[in-house]
Amino acid sequence: MSENSGMILEEQDGILVLSMNMPGNNLMTADFFREYEAVMAEIEERAAKGSYRGLIIKGAGRHFSVGADVDALADRSANESYNDADGKLPEGHIKQKHFFTFLRELPFPVVSVVTGFCIGSGSEIAVNSHYRIIEKNARVGQPESTFGILPALGGVARTIEICGIQNAYTLVMSGELIPAEEAFALGWADIFADKKQGVPEAVSLIDYISKSTDKFVPSEYKEYISSYLKNREA
Repeated sequence: MSENSGMILEEQDGILVLSMNMPGNNLMTADFFREYEAVMAEIEERAAKGSYRGLIIKGAGRHFSVGADVDALADRSANESYNDADGKLPEGHIKQKHFFTFLRELPFPVVSVVTGFCIGSGSEIAVNSHYRIIEKNARVGQPESTFGILPALGGVARTIEICGIQNAYTLVMSGELIPAEEAFALGWADIFADKKQGVPEAVSLIDYISKSTDKFVPSEYKEYISSYLKNREA
């Protein structure tokens, strides 16, 4: 087990399990992002060196993440603005975005188990995963638009890919929190699960994929989940 402050990374039967256990129900402060980037760098290194069957990302407590600290978000937005003079994005933003978007390029399925609140940048972790399993009573949303900004860590493009442009527009531009049932109906989540059944479902999905193919191909993630769901209903 590797513990990076409030980021607890374990291996269980060839599956990496990241339990986010930062203060304030994973409130995304500067400390959260620092620890998140550190543990994601470790995951990236392990993926390059080892052979794993999957990665599960979850909140250690009731919530996946309550989203960004408003003051920290305002500071980041002010300090990481696009520079018209040289046409470059700040290096800090590029690094931070990498540790969100690289998830969907990992050589094994990445499954976010969504419980409680999954808001803002927390939602971007989930949508950058290959799959989302949402438990009953969870609520998700991208409230950045209510602060006059847009999700900047891959959330917009990924939500469009997952939900279609019309549903993505509603999710991103409304800024509203939506219940688990609606998130599932919109295609944001792949599987709707009862309370405390998200992790067992994630393990079942990873088991199925690892038994069905010799090599996970990230670009074919939709085919794997379609096959799994058909098999489960049979």
